[in-house]
Amino acid sequence: MEKEKQKELRELLMPALQCKYDEFRLLGYKQVTMEQIWECLLQKKWKNGEERKLYELVSDILSLQIGEYMSFITMQSYKEQRLAGDDDLEAMLKELL
Repeated sequence: MEKEKQKELRELLMPALQCKYDEFRLLGYKQVTMEQIWECLLQKKWKNGEERKLYELVSDILSLQIGEYMSFITMQSYKEQRLAGDDDLEAMLKELL
């Protein structure tokens, strides 16, 4: 999905994103950001790039579960650590082997 279209789509979907953000915050997940929710949706639910109707996109946002979101955030964190070279687990395994 091209950046300009993503920006327009995000503006259009902002009420649903705000609703999901508020829901996660009410559940006690205070570190949640709208940007992370949006990235999770782009990479998990909408990764194939097929055209969807507006109601399908809203449904995808509202049906996002906290488990899916947390799994996405965890994997992102692992990827960032690995790229930064801060993979303690890998270093420990090398020491043991």
